[in-house]
Amino acid sequence: MKPQPNRKSIACLAVGLLVLLALAVPAHAEVNATPVYMSGPNIDAVNAYNQAGDLAAQGKLEEALKETERALSIQPNFSLALAQKAGLQNALGNYTEGLASANAALKGNPEIAEAWANRADALVHLGKVQDAIDSANKALALDPTIEGAKATKLVAEKIQNLQAPPSPTATTKAPVSIVAVIGALCAGLFMTWSGKPRS
Repeated sequence: MKPQPNRKSIACLAVGLLVLLALAVPAHAEVNATPVYMSGPNIDAVNAYNQAGDLAAQGKLEEALKETERALSIQPNFSLALAQKAGLQNALGNYTEGLASANAALKGNPEIAEAWANRADALVHLGKVQDAIDSANKALALDPTIEGAKATKLVAEKIQNLQAPPSPTATTKAPVSIVAVIGALCAGLFMTWSGKPRS
């Protein structure tokens, strides 16, 4: 009788195949057009990126930014880490740096919806409302469910509406009643006539 594999050994085999596949298949070519392979340093960069995401979810933004910087020190063209850095910088109020990081991420991979959303967030805070709307639209075209882009677009559109000059409206003069004019003249004449001494 032939022994049957148990579920644990099948799961281990599947995980092993996934790891081998990840190591063998190049990731998306980045800014320098050199394929990024999942080798030791790149795995370290991914681990730092994931750790930063966990820290950000816990509200530890400064620590998350440091961990993202660590990922980028290992793999400078890591577009997802650049997009994450943009979001963290925006959350910390560093919008100029956030915009620069989002632009760097998009230079490496213009298909990252989160980078477009973070770019939109930085732009709206920098007062570039129409550019923010355009970036939010690009994010939503890539991922219609991305809440950050939806919220930023809504804010930018409200700001844009408030900044728009009021549209001219037709003005009409209030109608003047002839009765009121005659009444005022009569009252004025009566006061003038009654105030004069008689001779």
